[in-house]
Amino acid sequence: MSFRFAHICDLLDRLDQVYSRYPPYLPKDATQKSRDAVLYWFKKHGQKIRHGANGLALLSALFPGRTQRAHELDSKSLEKIISRALSLPSSQVTDLTRWREPGAGESDLGACVERVLNQAVGVSYLNRTATTVPVTDYDSQEIAVQPRASRVTVEEIEQVLMAIASQTPLPPPLERPLALDWTCDAPTESLGRLYQRLPARESKWLTRLILKSYSPVMVPDHLVYELYHPFLPDLLEVEQDFSAALFLLRGMNVPALVHPKYASLAETPKGISAPPDIRID
Repeated sequence: MSFRFAHICDLLDRLDQVYSRYPPYLPKDATQKSRDAVLYWFKKHGQKIRHGANGLALLSALFPGRTQRAHELDSKSLEKIISRALSLPSSQVTDLTRWREPGAGESDLGACVERVLNQAVGVSYLNRTATTVPVTDYDSQEIAVQPRASRVTVEEIEQVLMAIASQTPLPPPLERPLALDWTCDAPTESLGRLYQRLPARESKWLTRLILKSYSPVMVPDHLVYELYHPFLPDLLEVEQDFSAALFLLRGMNVPALVHPKYASLAETPKGISAPPDIRID
C-alpha cells in the first residue's frame, strides 16, 4: 500500500495558488476555493486514499504541524544535508543560503531548494519544459532533466522522518526501491537519498514538510478528516495524535465510508477534468 508524494504536492500547489495570489482573495473566497481544491483532489484520488494509502503517513504529510514526531532538524541543518546529498557546487550552495538574507526575495529554504534544482537542470519553473542542457562547469557534459513527478511515496518519507526522530538506523523494508539502499544508512543519509530522487517541486514541499510549515498554505483540516472517514473528526477530538485516532478507527472495524453529503466522491472518477480555475496534474 502506498501513495505518491507527488499527489500531495499537486494539492499543495493548488492551495498555494489560492493563498499566494496577489491581490489576495477575500477570506470567504479563499476558503471556498481551498475547499473546492480538496474536494476535487479527493474526487481524483479518494479510492486510493481510503483503500491503498497508509493513513498515518498521508495525514502527517498533509498536516506536518500536527504530528507528535519531534526531531532536531532546522533550516540550517537541513540546508547542509541537502547541499551534501546533491553535491552542489559552491555557487549553488550560496544560492541555497539566500533564505537567510533579509530582502533577498526568497522567504524560506523550500523556495531556495526549488530554485537551485530548477537552475541545475536548466528547467524553467514557469513553463516546466523538459530539455537537456549542457553544463559548462562539468566539461560540457549533459545532465538529465529531473522528471515532473517522482515515485517517492508518503510512506517512505514517514519512515525516514520517524527514523530521524528516534535517531535509530532504518530497518530494511520488505520491498525497497532500487535507488535507495536502506540497509545501514544513518537516518540523515537516507533523507539525503530521498532528495536525490525528488524533482525541484517535490523537494520544496518536502523541505517545508520537515520544517512543519506550509505557510501561507492552509489545508482545510476538518474537511480532509471528514473526507478520509466520517468518524475521524470526532475521534481526533478525543485523541489529538493521528496514530492514536487511526488505531481507534481500526479497532471500530468500520470500513472507509464517504460522508452522505459527499456521496458523489465515492464514484471512481473517469476522465474527470478540473473546474476552470483549478489545474492539478
